Amino acid sequence: MIDYRWADAADLPAIAAFFAANIRRDTAYISHGEVQTGLSLDGRSWAADLDVRMREDFAELGPDRSVAIARLGDVLVGAVILLWEITPRVSFMVVEDLVVDPAQRSAGVGAALVDFAEAEGVRRGMQWAFLESGLHNDGAHRFFERHGFRPVSKTFSKRLQA
Repeated sequence: MIDYRWADAADLPAIAAFFAANIRRDTAYISHGEVQTGLSLDGRSWAADLDVRMREDFAELGPDRSVAIARLGDVLVGAVILLWEITPRVSFMVVEDLVVDPAQRSAGVGAALVDFAEAEGVRRGMQWAFLESGLHNDGAHRFFERHGFRPVSKTFSKRLQA
């Protein structure tokens, strides 16, 4: 049986390794978020030291971020990183990253993580949930659309320096 819970500080190193191992398998995952955080230096390939960068990113999440995890026994099989934002006009959550072990895809792990995250968003009074996804990450697009997410914009980029 898969256990879903909020990660604590002791979980973060394993989560960083899990993300790095799973996202490096597919460059379609790369979006502007990975460029903005330096996980991809060109928007087409992963940084050579992706593992190190992920460990740095997961060293401390801060008060406005949470990570929900899915475990099958002692094995991490999924995780979702969430950002919580409250402004004077609107409150929203951002699904910054969602990764499921390829062996567990289509088994409901991702759907359960989205439900878990959305329930917390409702509990916190969030009005919206947003996410962004790599331009050619079609499987993820279909997954999120099945779960009620709709495209609202396109993100454009321009490299200013080499």
